[in-house]
Amino acid sequence: MKNSWFKFTILPLFMLCNIAYCQVKTNATEWITVSEDETVTISYNPNITTNKDGNHFVWVKAVYHTPEWQNYFSRMIGRKTPVVTTRTKAEYDEIYSLVRVRQVICYSKAGKKLYDTGDDRSAGWGYVNASDPVGIVGEYLGR
Repeated sequence: MKNSWFKFTILPLFMLCNIAYCQVKTNATEWITVSEDETVTISYNPNITTNKDGNHFVWVKAVYHTPEWQNYFSRMIGRKTPVVTTRTKAEYDEIYSLVRVRQVICYSKAGKKLYDTGDDRSAGWGYVNASDPVGIVGEYLGR
């Protein structure tokens, strides 16, 4: 009798808690925040890939909190809808001192994709500095 009580009461509860824990854990590690203020929150996806040359590919996310920045980016892409989030595929060299932007995707507050450059290798390399989200993440990862 005790065995069936365990099977039908405790075991299902344990399994549900375990599933819930795994879901929370997965979502919590999707983006790691490196900088946050009243203007922007900057994060990166920890699923970093590295090619045979040692270059690292990192997705950088910036969430803009002010209408000024949101409208600035909407003007840059020729849209009237404010850009709340950008996701940028950045390629860094092996020591995170050089970077080039490979792709930029812009999203509205509702999560609708407003603009996508597609993956492009034509951008030149530049030095990593803390003047933009890609540079801030590069400095963070290069420590």
